[in-house]
Amino acid sequence: MRTCIVSVDVEQDIGNQKTFRGVENLDKILEIFDKLQIRATLFTTGEILKNYPDLIERWSKKHEIACHGYFHVRLYELSMPEREKQLEDFCSLYERILGKKPKGFRAVEHTIDNAQLELLERFGFTYDSSVVPRYVPFRKYVGYKGKAPTEPYHPSYGNCREKGDMEILEIPDTPLVFGIPLCGTWLRAFGSRFYRVLLAPKKPRFISLAIHSWDCVKYRGRFPRHSGEKFLTILEELLTNLESHGYDFMSGQELHKLFKQARGI
Repeated sequence: MRTCIVSVDVEQDIGNQKTFRGVENLDKILEIFDKLQIRATLFTTGEILKNYPDLIERWSKKHEIACHGYFHVRLYELSMPEREKQLEDFCSLYERILGKKPKGFRAVEHTIDNAQLELLERFGFTYDSSVVPRYVPFRKYVGYKGKAPTEPYHPSYGNCREKGDMEILEIPDTPLVFGIPLCGTWLRAFGSRFYRVLLAPKKPRFISLAIHSWDCVKYRGRFPRHSGEKFLTILEELLTNLESHGYDFMSGQELHKLFKQARGI
């Protein structure tokens, strides 16, 4: 069985903390998911919960709503009391809108650490999807801190990049091959044909596709190539190709449930 977790980081527009065009146009991405019967995870900031509760409630009928922090801030920029306050505010708002507790978390720019995982366990989160286990050697990324398991695992209390006995499940942001991530920026840069070539020699048992809400809108700034309508075409081509290679698409919550069943819990 080949599995692909599909996720969208739903947040402020790239390079702009005051606009949310990507959020307001997210339905363009979700229509593709609906067409292919994909249930995705929407890692959403608290700002989006607060400002777009009606959209959140509608999206939750087909997709999982998970936590991407309250504000779009890297974890290492926050003190532990600030981290705790952000989780408290997010969970309170989430429960008020959706009537239940969030289960999944993704750190902004994948800046996860053990302290945050322990905090997530205390707040009742069942999985995290922040660890980047491989990355291309010619490019630096703030969220990559060294090798880690490339399939879901329970982290160690001493090192979240090693297997251990934490209760929370880590669903890593696993690339295809050569450390090349399967994410929006790289997908826009190289297109779906490039990834078809990568898939040809080896088809990993588990992969993660992670995109952003703002991928679907045309913008100026860093890495704008193929943003907007062109991205939507590339995304549909890629998902169709993955489906043809036998990948089952899942949300983080569905994968966590499957993992528990496999362990007989």
